[in-house]
Amino acid sequence: MIAVAVIAGVMVAVAVTPAIALTGTTAKNGIGLFEDLPTDLKIAPLDQKTKIYAKSGGKEVLLASFYTQDREVIPWSDITTTVKNATLAAEDVRFYTHGGVDPTGIIRATVADLLGKNVQGASTITQQYVKNVCVQEAEQLHTTAAVDKAYNVCVDPSVGRKLREARLAIALEKKYSKNQILLGYLNIAPFGGRVYGIQSAAQYYYGVNANKLTAAQAASLLAMVNNPNVLRIDQKANIAPNSTRRDYILANELSHKLITQAQYDAAVKTPVKPNITQPKTGCQSAGVAGYFCDYVVNSVLNDTAFGKDYNTRYANLQSAGWKIYTTLNLDLEKKAQSVMNTYIPKHSTVFNVGSSAISVEVGTGRIITMVQNKNYDNSQGVDNTAVNFNTDYAYGGSSGIQPGSTYKLFTLLDWLKSGHTLNASVNSDQRTIPASDFTLCGSPDDQDGPWSVGNDAGASENGLHSVTQATALSINGAFATMGEQLDLCDIRSMAKSFDVHPAKGGTLEANPSSIIGTNYVAPLSMATAYAGIANNGTTCTPVAIDKVVKADGSVLSVPKTSCRQSVDPQVAIAAAYALRAVMTGGTAAGDNTPDGIYEFGKTGTTDGNANTWMIGTTSKVTTAVWVGNISGSQDLRATNLGYCPAGYSSQAAVQRHCLWKGIQTAVNKVYGGATSWPQPASQYLYGGTATTTTPSTATGTVPNVQGMSKSAAEAALVSAGYAWAIGAPVSSSLPAGEIASTSPAIGSSAPQHTEVTIFPSSG
Repeated sequence: MIAVAVIAGVMVAVAVTPAIALTGTTAKNGIGLFEDLPTDLKIAPLDQKTKIYAKSGGKEVLLASFYTQDREVIPWSDITTTVKNATLAAEDVRFYTHGGVDPTGIIRATVADLLGKNVQGASTITQQYVKNVCVQEAEQLHTTAAVDKAYNVCVDPSVGRKLREARLAIALEKKYSKNQILLGYLNIAPFGGRVYGIQSAAQYYYGVNANKLTAAQAASLLAMVNNPNVLRIDQKANIAPNSTRRDYILANELSHKLITQAQYDAAVKTPVKPNITQPKTGCQSAGVAGYFCDYVVNSVLNDTAFGKDYNTRYANLQSAGWKIYTTLNLDLEKKAQSVMNTYIPKHSTVFNVGSSAISVEVGTGRIITMVQNKNYDNSQGVDNTAVNFNTDYAYGGSSGIQPGSTYKLFTLLDWLKSGHTLNASVNSDQRTIPASDFTLCGSPDDQDGPWSVGNDAGASENGLHSVTQATALSINGAFATMGEQLDLCDIRSMAKSFDVHPAKGGTLEANPSSIIGTNYVAPLSMATAYAGIANNGTTCTPVAIDKVVKADGSVLSVPKTSCRQSVDPQVAIAAAYALRAVMTGGTAAGDNTPDGIYEFGKTGTTDGNANTWMIGTTSKVTTAVWVGNISGSQDLRATNLGYCPAGYSSQAAVQRHCLWKGIQTAVNKVYGGATSWPQPASQYLYGGTATTTTPSTATGTVPNVQGMSKSAAEAALVSAGYAWAIGAPVSSSLPAGEIASTSPAIGSSAPQHTEVTIFPSSG
């Protein structure tokens, strides 16, 4: 009784005349003990769910959210009288008239504690807020042991804990207004499961925002706070007890004139009928944008812009309350997925079919669509996968896919950069080439074995072809010849300069076969490179996030695209000229969209026709498409799918064409594009200098280089004003390697800057 009297005296004193607690003269009467308790309540930002958005119809649309606590903090302007009255009636009807504590409740709690019982209710809203802040702080710790220890301190059933709460509550009310405290309480309060705060509770249990709750709904929600596990209405067994407490709250509102008799009568007659609305949580809720959502998540988790280490970044994703605005055009995403679903099945009984398509904006690196032929789902089933075929391994992707002949772009670029021309005639024979015929970082390649290079159409593609023809028809033998005249390390460096890299990290291979695409890369990587060509040789790294707004309304600085000049613009224009031939009379003939927009690109097919590609671009958007084997090596030319429209072959290898055309047609309707392209400078067609704009009318005589070494012949031709290229070895009585003949022939007249093909002797 003495303890009760002391505590009661202290509590009455500080409640009725809080100023007493500020003086030092009160130590002798017991209040000094109370004064020694902490007064500084540190209110950290509340855990809130992070939301990812995409554009649809010009508006931001929610794709998915991530959270440990489903909470959305709202301002006081969204707290209606209906919600406020229900809160007061449920928890603390005299909230606006007393101080931070309720002396009567403290006395009752003390007596219960002295009698060996748990502390009994009567905490004010302010005290409950103090406890919830303590619990929130505990739940933000990283380990289960730390959380449990801190949580037990917050709910410790003792007078000491009640007094600490009371002291903090009194201090809190000196610092904040009643409305601020009530708002904090409503935003932090638990409503069962992972639902926290009145806004998320209203959305989850009744499918409305907090400012639209009726009196009956508000009372039903505030009833849960008393005992969420027993009164949450997403469990049918709890409807009846929730109704009982709801009606108690409504009666309390009526008795304190917070609602009228008519409002009370209408509310109690309304049955508790929840409208459970599951939040769009996780990327599986993002629908057609599941894989893009996953890429965004991995972009956050992999970049220090979003936190100093992985654990911090993960915590921010789950609880920082960010709004992440992405580059995705959701309307085009739906159309791209529709095209994918039309032409590529989710599974095939013949082979493990996989397909992806990604569109990247030229000049910005912004990803505008990202789709594949599977459901984003890590559960078992042939129609499902959580592996993102479009991206690198670290971003949720696979170990990569061989790009086939789409990789020939980098040999073409290095060829042009090195002074060779598009009109040069090169040996296109399929053959076995010793590795030593190739240069690797300035020296003969002594690291690889002989390379047996075959042509797609076999021996029918043997002979001489111009580089433009070889590009249009994707002749492997021709590109092997071009590679012999370059440095494999330079070709690799060219690819790297366009942001091409192995999907699983590390360094690109620089062996002879890499010329025709044996590195394992991601479609996004290749799309980025081709977009660089469309951007006059300037490569812009891909981005999926435009902006991040933090919970306090400030903007987080996010990584932007990084653009660099990968090749001279004139080299890129010349490459585009050759790639245009692919679509006008080459392996992608017929892929042009019907809108008249200028397009160029390249096809790719890997050994045994196991994987097929089509990458094409306009001046605005680049789209990369892959169709192939997820596992196994089924020959797609020997397999029918038959999903393409009339006019296309039923071969699985052909599906890439109707897929690319369908997606790019939809993209072009939104983004448009140029209808023409600059012509290459003459030097890239006929040789000469950058100032040459038309073929030279001056003629000269092809010098006699017969019997010379390759290097000596090259020097003689350059000295005479000609460019050069290497042709296939020919039969001759001269020693192997010496030049036997040329085209145009030795001694013939030819315009200056013509590229003369030299043919070494086979011995």
